[in-house]
Amino acid sequence: MHKQSEHDDDVVYEEDHSTDVIKKLREKLKKCEEEKKENLDGWQRAQADLVNARAKHNKALADMQERAIEAVFQDIIGALDSFDLAFQGEAWEHVDEVWRKGVEHIHAQLLNTLTQHGVEAYGEVGDQFDPQLHEALESAQTPDGDKSDKIARVQRRGYKRNDRIIRPAQVVVYE
Repeated sequence: MHKQSEHDDDVVYEEDHSTDVIKKLREKLKKCEEEKKENLDGWQRAQADLVNARAKHNKALADMQERAIEAVFQDIIGALDSFDLAFQGEAWEHVDEVWRKGVEHIHAQLLNTLTQHGVEAYGEVGDQFDPQLHEALESAQTPDGDKSDKIARVQRRGYKRNDRIIRPAQVVVYE
């Protein structure tokens, strides 16, 4: 009988030991689950940060490309200004006709290239003055004396692309 009581003690001891082991394993499991959750949350934040960084990078790249394209347009627009000035002088009428037509064709090609890329010229005599689109260089009296805020003369044409002003038109406005 003594042996049986020893055995009973052993069983109780084994149960106590098993309970401690199970308790420790549960604590360890709980800690692992918390670490897993922290790691998953961190990974998800890192993924979201990466997606946001890529989007920000792509937007910055697109903006930089757009500025580079507009810089090229500015250079072409400068050349078009020179053509416009040349076409205004009296001497232009006395230039050899074949040469004049060739130069006018080059001018038309440059304008067409800009148009193909969504750039449009604006600012015509008689248009309504808009400070968002036009830069008033001076004012002039209307022939009839009424205030009109219409464009009397265009000094330099304006250009825009996709409703974004590349360069405002420089104009003289009727008072």
